Amino acid sequence: MNRLALVVGAALLGLGAVLWVAQPQTSFEWAAWIQAIGVLMALMWGAQLQREAALRSGRQADHIAALFASNMHWVFRELADACAHGNRADVGVHRRILEEILAQGREASLQQLDGRGLAMVTSLRTLAVEALEVMAAAGPEADWPALQAHFERRLPSIAAWLATAGHPPEHSGPTDYHGLRTSMGPLDRLHP
Repeated sequence: MNRLALVVGAALLGLGAVLWVAQPQTSFEWAAWIQAIGVLMALMWGAQLQREAALRSGRQADHIAALFASNMHWVFRELADACAHGNRADVGVHRRILEEILAQGREASLQQLDGRGLAMVTSLRTLAVEALEVMAAAGPEADWPALQAHFERRLPSIAAWLATAGHPPEHSGPTDYHGLRTSMGPLDRLHP
Protein backbone atom coordinates (compact mmCIF):
# COMPACT_ATOMS: atom_id res chain seq x y z
CA MET A 1 0.00 0.00 0.00
CA ASN A 2 2.89 2.38 0.76
CA ARG A 3 4.41 1.83 -2.66
CA LEU A 4 1.10 2.64 -4.35
CA ALA A 5 0.78 5.80 -2.24
CA LEU A 6 4.25 6.88 -3.35
CA VAL A 7 3.38 6.28 -7.02
CA VAL A 8 0.11 8.19 -6.71
CA GLY A 9 1.84 11.04 -4.87
CA ALA A 10 4.59 11.26 -7.50
CA ALA A 11 2.02 11.21 -10.31
CA LEU A 12 0.00 14.00 -8.67
CA LEU A 13 3.13 16.08 -8.12
CA GLY A 14 4.13 15.54 -11.75
CA LEU A 15 0.69 16.54 -13.02
CA GLY A 16 0.69 19.57 -10.73
CA ALA A 17 4.09 20.65 -12.07
CA VAL A 18 2.91 20.26 -15.68
CA LEU A 19 -0.26 22.20 -14.96
CA TRP A 20 1.78 24.95 -13.25
CA VAL A 21 4.09 25.34 -16.24
CA ALA A 22 1.57 24.90 -19.05
CA GLN A 23 -1.84 25.92 -17.80
CA PRO A 24 -4.77 25.00 -20.05
CA GLN A 25 -6.21 28.06 -21.79
CA THR A 26 -9.50 26.80 -23.22
CA SER A 27 -12.33 24.70 -21.87
CA PHE A 28 -11.33 21.89 -24.27
CA GLU A 29 -7.83 21.80 -22.80
CA TRP A 30 -9.27 21.72 -19.26
CA ALA A 31 -11.60 18.87 -20.25
CA ALA A 32 -8.69 16.93 -21.77
CA TRP A 33 -6.63 17.37 -18.58
CA ILE A 34 -9.50 16.28 -16.35
CA GLN A 35 -10.13 13.26 -18.57
CA ALA A 36 -6.41 12.32 -18.52
CA ILE A 37 -6.33 12.59 -14.74
CA GLY A 38 -9.46 10.42 -14.48
CA VAL A 39 -7.96 7.76 -16.75
CA LEU A 40 -4.73 7.67 -14.73
CA MET A 41 -6.66 7.37 -11.48
CA ALA A 42 -8.80 4.55 -12.90
CA LEU A 43 -5.67 2.69 -14.05
CA MET A 44 -4.07 3.04 -10.62
CA TRP A 45 -7.26 1.92 -8.89
CA GLY A 46 -7.51 -1.12 -11.19
CA ALA A 47 -3.88 -2.05 -10.51
CA GLN A 48 -4.51 -1.82 -6.75
CA LEU A 49 -7.62 -4.02 -6.97
CA GLN A 50 -5.72 -6.60 -9.00
CA ARG A 51 -2.88 -6.59 -6.48
CA GLU A 52 -5.30 -7.08 -3.58
CA ALA A 53 -7.03 -9.96 -5.39
CA ALA A 54 -3.69 -11.67 -6.06
CA LEU A 55 -2.67 -11.31 -2.40
CA ARG A 56 -6.03 -12.63 -1.22
CA SER A 57 -5.91 -15.68 -3.51
CA GLY A 58 -2.30 -16.35 -2.44
CA ARG A 59 -3.32 -16.25 1.23
CA GLN A 60 -6.22 -18.57 0.48
CA ALA A 61 -3.92 -21.04 -1.32
CA ASP A 62 -1.50 -20.93 1.64
CA HIS A 63 -4.40 -21.59 4.02
CA ILE A 64 -5.57 -24.58 1.96
CA ALA A 65 -2.00 -25.93 1.89
CA ALA A 66 -1.64 -25.59 5.69
CA LEU A 67 -5.04 -27.21 6.24
CA PHE A 68 -4.00 -30.04 3.91
CA ALA A 69 -0.80 -30.59 5.92
CA SER A 70 -2.68 -30.51 9.22
CA ASN A 71 -5.24 -33.05 8.02
CA MET A 72 -2.49 -35.27 6.61
CA HIS A 73 -0.74 -35.27 9.99
CA TRP A 74 -3.99 -36.16 11.72
CA VAL A 75 -4.91 -39.03 9.41
CA PHE A 76 -1.40 -40.51 9.43
CA ARG A 77 -1.50 -40.54 13.26
CA GLU A 78 -4.91 -42.20 13.17
CA LEU A 79 -3.75 -44.78 10.61
CA ALA A 80 -0.64 -45.58 12.68
CA ASP A 81 -2.86 -46.04 15.75
CA ALA A 82 -5.33 -48.25 13.89
CA CYS A 83 -2.48 -50.39 12.54
CA ALA A 84 -0.99 -50.68 16.04
CA HIS A 85 -4.30 -52.15 17.21
CA GLY A 86 -4.78 -54.23 14.05
CA ASN A 87 -8.18 -52.62 13.61
CA ARG A 88 -9.25 -53.28 10.01
CA ALA A 89 -12.44 -51.18 10.30
CA ASP A 90 -10.54 -48.08 11.48
CA VAL A 91 -7.95 -48.52 8.75
CA GLY A 92 -10.73 -48.70 6.14
CA VAL A 93 -12.43 -45.56 7.45
CA HIS A 94 -9.20 -43.59 7.67
CA ARG A 95 -8.16 -44.77 4.21
CA ARG A 96 -11.33 -43.17 2.83
CA ILE A 97 -10.61 -40.02 4.84
CA LEU A 98 -7.07 -39.99 3.41
CA GLU A 99 -8.59 -40.13 -0.09
CA GLU A 100 -10.78 -37.11 0.79
CA ILE A 101 -7.76 -35.25 2.18
CA LEU A 102 -5.80 -36.00 -0.99
CA ALA A 103 -8.68 -34.56 -3.02
CA GLN A 104 -8.55 -31.48 -0.77
CA GLY A 105 -4.81 -31.19 -1.44
CA ARG A 106 -5.48 -31.25 -5.16
CA GLU A 107 -7.69 -28.17 -4.72
CA ALA A 108 -4.67 -26.08 -3.71
CA SER A 109 -3.79 -24.07 -6.79
CA LEU A 110 -0.13 -24.78 -7.43
CA GLN A 111 0.22 -21.59 -9.49
CA GLN A 112 -0.67 -19.46 -6.46
CA LEU A 113 1.76 -21.11 -4.04
CA ASP A 114 5.28 -19.83 -3.46
CA GLY A 115 8.33 -22.11 -3.54
CA ARG A 116 7.97 -23.47 0.00
CA GLY A 117 4.20 -23.97 -0.24
CA LEU A 118 4.54 -25.63 -3.62
CA ALA A 119 7.19 -28.01 -2.30
CA MET A 120 5.04 -28.79 0.76
CA VAL A 121 1.87 -29.60 -1.18
CA THR A 122 3.75 -31.65 -3.78
CA SER A 123 5.58 -33.63 -1.10
CA LEU A 124 2.41 -34.26 0.91
CA ARG A 125 0.50 -35.37 -2.19
CA THR A 126 3.29 -37.85 -2.88
CA LEU A 127 3.12 -39.18 0.68
CA ALA A 128 -0.66 -39.59 0.44
CA VAL A 129 -0.52 -41.45 -2.88
CA GLU A 130 2.31 -43.64 -1.57
CA ALA A 131 0.29 -44.47 1.57
CA LEU A 132 -2.78 -45.39 -0.48
CA GLU A 133 -0.67 -47.67 -2.67
CA VAL A 134 0.98 -49.31 0.36
CA MET A 135 -2.43 -49.98 1.91
CA ALA A 136 -3.79 -51.38 -1.37
CA ALA A 137 -0.74 -53.65 -1.74
CA ALA A 138 -1.10 -54.90 1.84
CA GLY A 139 -4.48 -56.41 1.04
CA PRO A 140 -6.69 -58.19 3.56
CA GLU A 141 -3.78 -60.03 5.23
CA ALA A 142 -1.92 -56.87 6.17
CA ASP A 143 1.33 -56.87 8.10
CA TRP A 144 0.09 -54.47 10.79
CA PRO A 145 3.49 -53.66 12.36
CA ALA A 146 4.96 -52.87 8.92
CA LEU A 147 2.00 -50.61 8.06
CA GLN A 148 2.26 -48.88 11.44
CA ALA A 149 5.98 -48.31 10.88
CA HIS A 150 5.26 -46.88 7.41
CA PHE A 151 2.88 -44.23 8.83
CA GLU A 152 5.05 -43.43 11.84
CA ARG A 153 8.14 -42.89 9.64
CA ARG A 154 6.25 -40.26 7.62
CA LEU A 155 4.82 -38.35 10.59
CA PRO A 156 8.02 -36.34 11.30
CA SER A 157 8.16 -35.18 7.67
CA ILE A 158 4.56 -34.01 7.79
CA ALA A 159 5.14 -32.33 11.17
CA ALA A 160 8.19 -30.54 9.73
CA TRP A 161 6.10 -29.19 6.82
CA LEU A 162 3.48 -28.03 9.30
CA ALA A 163 6.09 -26.25 11.39
CA THR A 164 7.56 -24.64 8.26
CA ALA A 165 4.11 -23.36 7.33
CA GLY A 166 3.78 -21.84 10.81
CA HIS A 167 1.29 -24.41 12.13
CA PRO A 168 3.08 -26.85 14.45
CA PRO A 169 1.09 -30.06 15.00
CA GLU A 170 -0.71 -30.82 18.22
CA HIS A 171 1.20 -33.19 20.46
CA SER A 172 -1.52 -34.24 22.85
CA GLY A 173 -5.23 -34.21 23.38
CA PRO A 174 -8.12 -34.83 21.01
CA THR A 175 -7.82 -33.48 17.49
CA ASP A 176 -10.28 -32.51 14.81
CA TYR A 177 -10.63 -33.32 11.16
CA HIS A 178 -13.11 -30.67 10.05
CA GLY A 179 -15.01 -31.02 13.30
CA LEU A 180 -14.89 -34.82 13.59
CA ARG A 181 -13.97 -35.64 17.19
CA THR A 182 -11.42 -38.42 17.46
CA SER A 183 -11.17 -38.64 21.21
CA MET A 184 -13.77 -41.41 21.30
CA GLY A 185 -11.41 -44.17 20.15
CA PRO A 186 -11.72 -46.77 17.42
CA LEU A 187 -15.06 -47.10 15.67
CA ASP A 188 -15.62 -50.75 16.58
CA ARG A 189 -15.71 -49.79 20.28
CA LEU A 190 -18.65 -47.41 19.80
CA HIS A 191 -21.18 -50.21 19.55
CA PRO A 192 -21.18 -52.94 22.21
